[in-house]
Amino acid sequence: MNYSPLITKGAGLVLLAAPALAQHGHLNSGAVGKNQGDALSFLNGAAFAAESGYTKVLNGSTSGTYAGYYEGGITLTAVHALSGTDSQGIPYVANPNSAAPGSLIQVGIVSVTGPAGSSFQFWEESATAPTFSYNSGFSTTTPDLVILSDVSLGAGTAGGDPYGHLHGRRFTASTPGEYTIGFQLFDTSMNGVGGGPIHAPSEVLNIRFTAVPEPETLALAAAGLALVVWGVRRRA
Repeated sequence: MNYSPLITKGAGLVLLAAPALAQHGHLNSGAVGKNQGDALSFLNGAAFAAESGYTKVLNGSTSGTYAGYYEGGITLTAVHALSGTDSQGIPYVANPNSAAPGSLIQVGIVSVTGPAGSSFQFWEESATAPTFSYNSGFSTTTPDLVILSDVSLGAGTAGGDPYGHLHGRRFTASTPGEYTIGFQLFDTSMNGVGGGPIHAPSEVLNIRFTAVPEPETLALAAAGLALVVWGVRRRA
């Protein structure tokens, strides 16, 4: 009796759920131009878009802050509009595709699709409970906003660098399965014409997430599969 198809199929199912589908990444924001009314843009959004095949894995957690959730992170950043030197004396250069100086970039979740009865959450750094939570089917044109530009470095002031690279934020899901989340960028500065924003909102970027059991559960599933195969072989 040939067991290799059974073993290959079972191993494939375990590997499909493994967190190797997608790891930590930086999703960078800028703009299509620096003139009044030019739209903000996810500069490397094509690499994260659902249609690209990218999937961010959310791993199940049984203890700690995210116990009972499936969690993971993507770092959302805003690139430099100005060149300079950081607090450690390391020089940096302006990105030609940045938003205009004086802009203040924020991001919002505008849509959520996922398993029936599920929900998707955003956690601010050091949060002990979800900062925002959205049920599957959620859709809006006026989302809750999370700031990407670093105001401690002068972002949002006239001529200030809209740069931001803030870590520690997480995404979670309540239920195993696949989710598609719509993200959109907004300029909330008051440095544009008439005291409003400089930039128009970005297009919506849809990113796929998949919530899977914690690695320990996957290991047990793999071990169980091996025992099943061994048992079939003993009876053959």
